[in-house]
Amino acid sequence: MTCQYFSAVSLLCSLIMTTSVRSRSFDKKSHATPPVISDGPNYHVYFNPGDSRITLPCAATGTPPIAYKWTRNGVPLDVDDRVKVDGGTLLMRNPTTTYEGYYQCIASNDAGAAMSNVTFVQAAVLQTSDARTRAMVTSQSATSADPLKLRCSHVIRSIPAPVFEWEKKTTGNYFRLNKSDSRITQTIDGWIVFAFVQTSDSGEYKCLSYNNILQESLGGSKFQLNVEPYNASVVERKVHEAPVLLYSTSNATMVEREKLTLTCLFGSWPLGYQVEWTLPSGEMANGSSFTIVNASVKDEGVYKCRAYKTTTLGSKRYSQTGHVSVQIDAIPSFTIFPADQEVVRGQRVNFSCQGQGRPTPNVTWYANGTSLGQIEDPASYVTFSDGLTAFLYLNDIQATATVTCNISNVHGYRLHTAKIVFASESDVDITNPSSQSRSVQRSTESAELSSTLSKTSTEAYHTVSTYSKQTLVSKENGSSKSGHSGKSEAHTSNSATSIVYTSAGVVGGLVVIVVVIIVVVLYIRRRNRNRADPVVPRDYRPRNDILIVNNQRVAYDSDDSGLGIDDQRPENNEQRGLRQQP
Repeated sequence: MTCQYFSAVSLLCSLIMTTSVRSRSFDKKSHATPPVISDGPNYHVYFNPGDSRITLPCAATGTPPIAYKWTRNGVPLDVDDRVKVDGGTLLMRNPTTTYEGYYQCIASNDAGAAMSNVTFVQAAVLQTSDARTRAMVTSQSATSADPLKLRCSHVIRSIPAPVFEWEKKTTGNYFRLNKSDSRITQTIDGWIVFAFVQTSDSGEYKCLSYNNILQESLGGSKFQLNVEPYNASVVERKVHEAPVLLYSTSNATMVEREKLTLTCLFGSWPLGYQVEWTLPSGEMANGSSFTIVNASVKDEGVYKCRAYKTTTLGSKRYSQTGHVSVQIDAIPSFTIFPADQEVVRGQRVNFSCQGQGRPTPNVTWYANGTSLGQIEDPASYVTFSDGLTAFLYLNDIQATATVTCNISNVHGYRLHTAKIVFASESDVDITNPSSQSRSVQRSTESAELSSTLSKTSTEAYHTVSTYSKQTLVSKENGSSKSGHSGKSEAHTSNSATSIVYTSAGVVGGLVVIVVVIIVVVLYIRRRNRNRADPVVPRDYRPRNDILIVNNQRVAYDSDDSGLGIDDQRPENNEQRGLRQQP
């Protein structure tokens, strides 16, 4: 009977407390998870003001369902008949120049928010001098065998950068130049270079600037070239002269892993000259052009070019040396990024973030898609830096959230978003932080108490059961020794045994009650100790508008969503002056 009694106590305590916990638990399928951006717009988008619409994609994953909103220049974007959000995608019909700006998608649900990259939307433009100026023809004279270069001008503004083409007027019409003529080279920045001219080059030349977004070209400079026949004595002298440097690529700044072609062009008659390059590493290369492929910091430095001509006597005549300075920068990349965190409600959460790049990137923190400078409670967080790594402390976490680290420099930026979730999957109202706090506490306490009571009841059962068995064995031994006693003595022995069993049951029950009370008191005291306020670091500064990065104080600008994008930087330097891909 005693065994049955304690078994029932153990089972009943465990069943009641376990049922209490499970009745307030919920299926993992309904567990709230903050959004994660799965698709976003390009970093730079050009549009033709005559286009039918602009489309900027945005998609995210998360539970519960996600709501999307867009900002332009840091301000919420108004939706009207021409501006709509379909799912997460932003659609803008019949765009005009007023639609230019920095756009960003914010995906949010009750568990937090996430931001897409910022995209710069820009109208394509092609602006040149007035028609009267473009119609003017400049006269240019030269002598056969002389070197010559002409520059295309009158282009005031082009977004993206234009593509230049040269044409020559023949029989009343303009035709593009024959690019197979090795004497003539057209550069991407609008020059036409003749290694030497001849009388057949006489005529009218015109340059065109073409915008590949507008799919439109406009005429630029016009030249009337007059080439005089050469003098035999002059030509004989030119055979022995050193080449003349006419053109070299301008000093350039490029980004790691891009490609850049350096060019030096020379004038010489005849063409029989060689070009050699001296690289920053001291190595040598040959050819009019040298291409840096997959650039890295080791490629940085001054590149020198010069041409030489070998005379009939075997000596070399060298040209003036051209110098091209190349600087290698880097788009920011993460070396340390914030990681997802599982926390207990009320706990302080620490995040760290570190980036590398040239120039050194700045670090900006966001919580649920909002800049820390816009958070109302400045005491809820602390930011500081050790010169290399930026740190963020969030105090007294009461709801799931997202934290985003942004690293940026003049060449672009990178975002990484981490999630804050609770380790306990308790049934809470995710729209009410205070409800979440109380529910999680009750669930955690019930689970721990259920485990403790079940364990304690089982231990009490084993203790009393063992004691009862020992008592029974002792009485049986006594009875066997006095077996000659009568039925009266046997009856007395059975009564005594029953009394012992009953007394043991009462004592066991009292032991269980006392142990339960002690466990509950100790648990409450421990819980109250764990609720002590988190320790604030010594360097705490309750400022919501200052972040110290790399020993520099950086002020937050809550209205600036540009985040250091270089909106004019082409995809690669080979296309500088050509098309910039979005």
